[in-house]
Amino acid sequence: MGVKLNGLFEAKKIKISELSGKAIAIDAFNWIFQFLTTVRLADGSYLTDSKGRVTTHLNGLFYRSISLLENRIKPVFVFDGKAPKFKKETLKERERAKEEAMEKMEHAVSSEEKAMYMRRLARIDDYMIDSSKELLLYLGIPYIQAPAEGEAQAAILSQQGKVFAAASQDYDTLLFGAKKVVRNLNITNKRKISGKGITTNIYPEIIDANSNLSGLGITREQLITLSLFVGTDYNKGVDGIGPKKALKLVKEKERNELFNTYNFRADYDINEIYEYFLFPSTVDVKEDLNPGKIDREKLVNFLCEEHGFSKERVIQYIEKVKTEDNLLSFYG
Repeated sequence: MGVKLNGLFEAKKIKISELSGKAIAIDAFNWIFQFLTTVRLADGSYLTDSKGRVTTHLNGLFYRSISLLENRIKPVFVFDGKAPKFKKETLKERERAKEEAMEKMEHAVSSEEKAMYMRRLARIDDYMIDSSKELLLYLGIPYIQAPAEGEAQAAILSQQGKVFAAASQDYDTLLFGAKKVVRNLNITNKRKISGKGITTNIYPEIIDANSNLSGLGITREQLITLSLFVGTDYNKGVDGIGPKKALKLVKEKERNELFNTYNFRADYDINEIYEYFLFPSTVDVKEDLNPGKIDREKLVNFLCEEHGFSKERVIQYIEKVKTEDNLLSFYG
């Protein structure tokens, strides 16, 4: 879900070539969930192998990752860990939405309607996480297991200069301190609209945190307070206050006064949530974040022998990533 800051931040449209040679921290769950809701069969069901195991996420992750490597982009995937306690109510709401979708699906009349509700039942399980990590291992793409929020870990990597930017569709990464955020990191410039059976044109864009905050005349700390007014994954926000009004308030009054005056509809102390955005639970990453060599034999065996992918097509895509000599000049 994330915080709704549309209209406040200015994003610069870029060409994918502008990210060539740069390391990008990718919110793995964000991508996997996107694949689970859009890469489906006509009846709304997942792609599966001969043993009935879901392969939808592997399909999306493999082909998009190869496209990134082909464009000389250095992906670093970050996986969510344990959700912070503040997120409990948001997770409950998501479960309630899935239960409602399940009920509607059971009563759906048309196959199109049934397929639409099936997409809303997307859920990331341990098998999907483990198999995604295994795929990345054979692709030579580094990944990090965050202790809590993946977006927070990606933001810290950006803040520390270990990656050029964090890639996410949500603005939360900015609250956690990312210096730059890339949105719409999609090589094809097209995205399927879940449940509608249509695609829309999209283009990569980058949000520079410092220039945007300077333009708004606020600090990151004030941005966090502003977002708590609007509502985050950790609180529902203040009734009747949107981004523009919240921006005016954080410029006029001190945080403590605002926190004592307004009801931010949080199950926990709003000061504690504020502090979590400033100092989230993350790990210190010391290892090299450059991609390594593709393990062609293990990759082909994993995708084709174990999960039924077309061997001819997989090899065709592997070949798109250049020779080892070119990889060394790219990653060096």
